[in-house]
Amino acid sequence: MHGVEVPGDQYRHLFLVNHSDSSLMVYQVVWEQTVSKLPKDYFIPDYRIINMMMNMK
Repeated sequence: MHGVEVPGDQYRHLFLVNHSDSSLMVYQVVWEQTVSKLPKDYFIPDYRIINMMMNMK
């Protein structure tokens, strides 16, 4: 795949655990397509999954 890579810090806001890792890169075209399809305020893992796992304890 060819294109401009986006540094990982630009997409870490999607994760509940906001860990910075400058070695992570994603192609900008892939990033833009993915983000455009996500619901507003989406996180990975999402709260539905977190609640389900918490209830399994």
